[in-house]
Amino acid sequence: MLNKILLPSFLVLLLLKIGALNFTSFNLFGDEAQYWLWSKNIDFGYFSKPPFLPWAIRIYTEILGSSFVSLKLLPSIVYLLVAWGVYNLLFNSGLNKKDSLAGCLIFLFIPAVSFSSFIISTDIFLLLFWTLSLNELIKISSEQSLKNFILLGIFLGLGFLSKYAAIYFVICLFVLILFDKRFRIIFFENLLGFSLTFLCVFIIIVPNIIWNFNNDWITLQHTSDNANFANIEINLIRGLQFLLIQILMLGPFIVLGGLFGFGKWNYIQKIFLIFSMPIILIVLVEAVIVRANANWAAPALISLFSLLYIKINNSFLKIANFVFNFTFCLVLFVMIGMSYPSKIFDRISGINDYALKIYSNSSNSVLKNIVVSDRLLFSSLNFELRDRGINFYMPHKEGDEITNHFKIVSPLSKNINENFTLIGSPSDINYLENEYKMLKIHSPDQKFTKRKLDVYEVVFE
Repeated sequence: MLNKILLPSFLVLLLLKIGALNFTSFNLFGDEAQYWLWSKNIDFGYFSKPPFLPWAIRIYTEILGSSFVSLKLLPSIVYLLVAWGVYNLLFNSGLNKKDSLAGCLIFLFIPAVSFSSFIISTDIFLLLFWTLSLNELIKISSEQSLKNFILLGIFLGLGFLSKYAAIYFVICLFVLILFDKRFRIIFFENLLGFSLTFLCVFIIIVPNIIWNFNNDWITLQHTSDNANFANIEINLIRGLQFLLIQILMLGPFIVLGGLFGFGKWNYIQKIFLIFSMPIILIVLVEAVIVRANANWAAPALISLFSLLYIKINNSFLKIANFVFNFTFCLVLFVMIGMSYPSKIFDRISGINDYALKIYSNSSNSVLKNIVVSDRLLFSSLNFELRDRGINFYMPHKEGDEITNHFKIVSPLSKNINENFTLIGSPSDINYLENEYKMLKIHSPDQKFTKRKLDVYEVVFE
């Protein structure tokens, strides 16, 4: 019975998502606008992320445009490809086509996918290439063909170009070699094949390595700053919150049902476990001693979902899992469609109104140039005012620390002599060499940001 309603239910929720995107007054989050803005300047690397997502957005927008609805549909399209990968994972694990199809549809209902399908992030392509890589690894465990080794290298390389968290795949691979005798034999008997895999990875990521080298390794510096081990503060509550969020994102009933179904392990199920638990443990430790965002363990959910789905055999829990996940998705997109005034949506509320007020309140002499000191607001204003012919700049004194990509590609020159609107602090531009006057003007409401930024008109004498 459950299998019969999965596809109709998915189509209902897909139509609901599309409707919600068309009716909502919410805007792109600053990071989403940043990725869109990066896509206008194609490169082999960016300040905080590798380049695949901007590349994909560029190709996508050239075909389907840069409207809010179009961009917001991109994650849903990618998740359909991820679900196809999950279908193959389940089928390669020994399930029949019917159960594998049901599993990939159930995957599309889990809260992690419902929530993430509304957000343009580097995770969506990481999950896609992670799933494809894991499929190739499972194929290698039974058939060591040259094609499988090459495809594993290609998919893993593209995973690294999507997000550096793809390193977890390598970590889990070595855990598998260490703890599983059968795969250890396969690995050492096929060193040439795995060498070819890592050669493919290197060839794919070498342009990004060169970009980082030419830019003082700023992406890796940013990644290490996120770890922030210099500010260790043990907090077990953070660890518990992280685990609870992971359970919620999978769906509590599938977790419960999977645990009840644990018994004997077959070889593929052991691979799923090894490609999930080390990631969970690493991010859990980081959550306890410093901090960790819930999505940092996102790749683990692919393997963990596959394992739990295979293990769940309680019909009541299967139905309860579907009802919970369907309801979560339904409520989420109804709230989005209604532009529900909740604090969880504050960061995507009112950005368009703010941008239009900045535009309309600026005098003609400064309207052509806007200088923004905040990275997220810089990105959001670029997107919202994308058709207004405005030049955007980021304050940056040569020699100072680079803290975001726009200080590299759009720095405000010390020799500028054209009037502009400044959104930030007067101290942000105290390095300018030409004489200017500043007039503070009314600052529109900024509920979407914690730090209120003042607005000034800067006029050169």
